[in-house]
Order: sequence, then C-alpha cells, then structure tokens
Amino acid sequence: MKNIYIFFVILTTLVLINSCKPVDLSADFKDITISYGIINPNDDIHYFKIYRGFITDENAYEAALNPDNIYYPIDSIEVRLEEALNGRIVRSAILDTTTQIAKNDGHFANPKQIVYFSDWQLNKEATYRLVIKRLPTKEEVYAQTLLVGDFSIRRPMQNWNMNYDKGYKIQFYKADNAALYDIYLTFYYIEVDNNTGEIAHKKITKKLNSDYIRTTTSSEISYSDFTPKTFFTNFIQTIPTNPNVTRYIDAVDNKAFRCLRLTVWAGDNNYLTYREVATPNSSIIQNRLEYTNFVSDDNSAYGLLASRNYCTLDLALDNSTGHNEDTLVLSKLTKHLNFDYYRNSPLFSEN
Repeated sequence: MKNIYIFFVILTTLVLINSCKPVDLSADFKDITISYGIINPNDDIHYFKIYRGFITDENAYEAALNPDNIYYPIDSIEVRLEEALNGRIVRSAILDTTTQIAKNDGHFANPKQIVYFSDWQLNKEATYRLVIKRLPTKEEVYAQTLLVGDFSIRRPMQNWNMNYDKGYKIQFYKADNAALYDIYLTFYYIEVDNNTGEIAHKKITKKLNSDYIRTTTSSEISYSDFTPKTFFTNFIQTIPTNPNVTRYIDAVDNKAFRCLRLTVWAGDNNYLTYREVATPNSSIIQNRLEYTNFVSDDNSAYGLLASRNYCTLDLALDNSTGHNEDTLVLSKLTKHLNFDYYRNSPLFSEN
C-alpha cells in the first residue's frame, strides 16, 4: 500500500486576517466557505477540509472551539470532485466524510474534525475541480488544479558523504506543473535498551533548503547551498543524550549501509502563490494581500486547492572515502550519543 500523506493548510481565522478592517455586525448574513486541500497523484486517499465563516459577539477563539460554529451541517452542503480531460468532465463523485482523523490541539475544534475524502486513483493528465454546493441556495463555489507530475533524483546516486564540508550539488529532474521544491534528508537509526535489549526504530529529518527552490526552464533543478557536514550538528540538536541505550544506524540491508533517505517535494503554482502571500510581512507597510483560487459569484469562498508530489532516494553512508560511521561513533561531536558500529548491531547479519 502506498504511503498516505495527509496535508492540510489550516486557516488561522478570517477575523484575524482582516482584523484591521471594520466589520458591520448588523449587516445581512453572508455564507462564507473556506476550503483547503492539496492532492498528490501517488496518494491512495485525498482529503479536503471545509469550514464556514461565523460571526460572534463572544471571544472568537472560544467560539472556534465549538464544531457547530466552524463546520457546515452535513446535510447543508454537497461536495463534489470532478475529473476533466481536454475540458470535458469524464468522472464526477459526491464525497463522503470521516471523523476518524484526529486534529491536533489549536484554536479550532479538536480532536474531532470533519474531513471530506476521495479514494480515486488520479490521472496525471487530468484537471481536478472541487465543487462545494450550498444546498439551501443551490449556490456553487469551486477551485481547480492540475497535478504535479512524477520526477526523480539524479544526484547523488548511491552514497552520501556526511563529512563533506562544502556545498554539495543535489540535482533532480523537473516535475510537470511544479513551481517550487523543498528537499529533506532523513537519517534512520535504532536504539537498543542496554537493560532489556528492546529495539526502537528512530529517525530525524532536516529540511536542507532555507528557502523554497523555484522551478527553472531547464529540465533539471540544482541545489548547492547545503553543506553535508552540518547534518552532524543536527544530530546533537535533535537526538537526546541517553546513557541507557546504544545506538546504531538502521540500514536497509547489511552491506550497503543505506540509512539515509533524500526526499524532494514539489508543489504547484497555486501553492507557490499562496505560500508567498502567506509569508510574514517584514515591511513597515502591513497591508496584506489575500489569495484564493476558489471561484464564487459574490467573493464568498476562500482557500486553496493545489497539488504536490514527491520522489525519494535511499542512500548509504560513505564509509570508503568519507569514513562517515567512524565520525558518528568516535568523533567528539557525537560520541556522547552512544553510537556503535553497525556490524555490532543486533540487526546485522553476515548473510
């Protein structure tokens, strides 16, 4: 089964975003729809979050904790996903809801939340439209997106030298419909309890680029601003000292020492625009733009429908020339973390 990545961009609150604008509490009621969803063609299930705007003369944070304020009654809206090829709708389905995905603590009602979902296998050549129909008035609002295509990593190829002290060029092929990229490196390791022998699988992940990487006109994207040796610094900032455990790399196999995974995420232009608009403003002028790709006749819908995709590459520690495992086990920087050689690991096998 493919990995399911759930990604929700949660609206802080419409009131806070527009806090500098006067609000007429005596004005006629206006139905405001807020929806967020980022779909990935390689996911098995696709989730969409739909809120409604509300007005209160009480504390807005307390009111947002009431699910009746922020969610539409199930029978008051119809949510439809449409698939189009060459401008013609070839598939359409009414989405069901689930409350099985718990929401983290925050300003909005939790842990129970209402999420709309689809189990479609998406067509990378199609355009997808999310349509929300307000049943009492028959009004519809919608947003649409293309899908970010598949792509792959070109460099590195097999090994990662964590002792390399210069900027290392990471290269990957451009994805169709992608506008920006983020790169992450994950290190997998195990902890063995010195008293019980219990094994726990662990990982740490670091985002390698400080700012998002824009797409180019070339068929390949390059990034050289990350120095691999600084990843050891991430070890001591992330992995706690624990004298009661011994740690080892968590290798995919016994010979290649593949305990690293490079992941490149790609997002479409809708997400790029939303991210740029939502970035904190450092200017002395604090007027904020608003971005939504939802379409409505009376500007009564806000939010984002976008697409993303990712590719991964499993890498081995470079022990032949980089002596990475020696550094991990013996260096002053990481010695206090109690790493031992993988050949001494309970998972290691000569076969």
